[in-house]
Amino acid sequence: MALSDLQKNYVLTPTDKAAQNIAIICKPFYINTLLKEVTELKSNSTYEMFNENLETILIRHKKEIAKFGFELQNQQIQLPYLMWTPKMHKQPSKQRFIAASYLCTTKIVSQTITSCLKLIQTANLFYCKKIQSYTGFNYMWIIKNSQEVFQKLTGKIRNLKTYDFSTLYTAIPHKKLIKELSELIKNTFRGMKSNFIKPFKNSARWCKKISGNRLHISCDSLIKMITWLINNTYVTVGDKIFRQKIGIPMGTDCAPYLANLFLYSYEFRFMKNQLKAKNFNLLYKFNRSCRYIDDLLLVNNDDKMEKYKSLIYPPELILTSEDKSNQVVNYLDLTLSIENSVLNYKIFDKRDNFNFPIINFPNLFGNIPKGQSYSVFYSQLIRYARGCKSFEDFKLRTMTLVARLLKKNFKKTKLQKTFTKFTIRHHQLLKKYGKFLNSQNLISPIFDSI
Repeated sequence: MALSDLQKNYVLTPTDKAAQNIAIICKPFYINTLLKEVTELKSNSTYEMFNENLETILIRHKKEIAKFGFELQNQQIQLPYLMWTPKMHKQPSKQRFIAASYLCTTKIVSQTITSCLKLIQTANLFYCKKIQSYTGFNYMWIIKNSQEVFQKLTGKIRNLKTYDFSTLYTAIPHKKLIKELSELIKNTFRGMKSNFIKPFKNSARWCKKISGNRLHISCDSLIKMITWLINNTYVTVGDKIFRQKIGIPMGTDCAPYLANLFLYSYEFRFMKNQLKAKNFNLLYKFNRSCRYIDDLLLVNNDDKMEKYKSLIYPPELILTSEDKSNQVVNYLDLTLSIENSVLNYKIFDKRDNFNFPIINFPNLFGNIPKGQSYSVFYSQLIRYARGCKSFEDFKLRTMTLVARLLKKNFKKTKLQKTFTKFTIRHHQLLKKYGKFLNSQNLISPIFDSI
């Protein structure tokens, strides 16, 4: 009853980058912020009001999706609704707008596109590795996680630079997105010498001919599905319907792959053109570039990106850098620093500097399964060991975590037991800590002072 009364006047929503922290927002402010996002007149307005009847759109979607070979369930016959989460770490606070697409007409199409684009990205990764094997130059900047960054950080490191796109998802022009993805998909199908992609629940594979009753997607069909999805990105705000006329909505399954491959097509073309022009010096400057969706890291680039970013990427995408030095940068969950030509690294967590406490670990006071909760500690130890070069950084991170978990009713003896298991199973990961390799030598400095 009390919760229902609270929800009459307030909206409860997760906080950006701190999902277990709930923000309580004044309902009129929340609604007005949504309306401002979709109705504010700007030269590059993301949304436009769509006057077609909701029932008409849903019927049309159902018929068009059936042509792709899909049948919608009753609970899927609805449009996504627009929501936002507060960026409380920003001063003043900002908003991240998301299309809630868990149950909607476009869900099944977006999921299928995701499986197909994941396969296409993998095919292009292998293709770029083949190019690199005989040219020595890396055309594939996409990485899956921060661990792949270390492959770019071998040898002498002179300087580092990070960039990100001030807006990505909501700035990609639809015509350019469809054009670039269409060309990339056609080239990949030709390169794989396949006629179809057979999608599964969490994967897909290439096929030369149709076999069995499972859905097979041709090159043309995949392009049509992507084009249809991009042109049918609707969201609802109350009883109003809006169409996203620029960019792709955050919240739809395939959005990261659409954005990733869109940027990759420009990066690939840039590298290819430089090789064709025999600009080898410039190629070396970009040879150790890596990008995680909209975050770029450049190694020994000597600020060439500043000069060439407008040549690489379309003008609608604004690439910026907030680095204060080219010797110390934060990239993904790592702080990278160059000291006397030697690279050091440690864990970086934006939430350490938030001006409010973060709730991000379970409390064993309730009925949470104990075994799974201690596995959280185990997984964080792996993350810390991978991301901390020195034992002192690993020790500090672990001690801080242990102290927080003890306040959440974890048992010190069970944490020590979990830690011992970790040291045994991940001996190779801990080799870099030298004299601290012995399990007891690791446990003592961490647990004895707590």
